[in-house]
Amino acid sequence: MGPGGSRTGAVATYVQGTIVLVPFPFTALSGQKQRPALVVSPDGFHADDLILCAITSQVPPHLSPWEVPLSAADVVERRLPKPSVIQAGKLFTVHRALIRARFGRVRVDKLAEVLVRLQVLFKRPAAAASVTPPSTTGR
Repeated sequence: MGPGGSRTGAVATYVQGTIVLVPFPFTALSGQKQRPALVVSPDGFHADDLILCAITSQVPPHLSPWEVPLSAADVVERRLPKPSVIQAGKLFTVHRALIRARFGRVRVDKLAEVLVRLQVLFKRPAAAASVTPPSTTGR
């Protein structure tokens, strides 16, 4: 299967930093659509589930502290249909069997940028008030 996803018997494994295609629910749970997502759960997190961040090609003019720009240069395989945004604030858990495809892997520095945003997002409120989210770079 290549780097980022490997076959063990009939079960595929996806390491942190892998870009996958999954059915992603709308916020109001009124439906879902197929969209790319970034695996952020650490290796060995759970036998059946992965934690993912949504990825969208709807790039706003100004990124929030929880949005990380993503370009083809940020992907190890150097392919991405269009400039996109990793939405660190749009997390969800999905069963591995729901993954439709593997797109590739983000570069180590891009994964680190997303993980820092998640750390800031989940700091305790008193501590988070004194921490400024990292500035968005590249935009």
